[in-house]
Amino acid sequence: MSRLLLGPLSGHLTRLVTIAVASEAEQDPTVAQLVLRARSLHAGPLPCGRQEAIAHLRRLGWTANELHDRLTAIRCLKEAA
Repeated sequence: MSRLLLGPLSGHLTRLVTIAVASEAEQDPTVAQLVLRARSLHAGPLPCGRQEAIAHLRRLGWTANELHDRLTAIRCLKEAA
């Protein structure tokens, strides 16, 4: 199950990082920290254990959510409905 969720979630996070870099939003310290966190999550392998994999997915989801919210707050993205 966790591998099924990893693809779309990872893809969304990658797109948000790309938007942050392209729009030079990394100048914002919070965005820079979230981009760094996203890159470190992508760099590591997916944990083998069920609990570790779920924790990894939660970290991916949290990072994607926080980056989306921050990019919206600094007007790099339009607010989601």
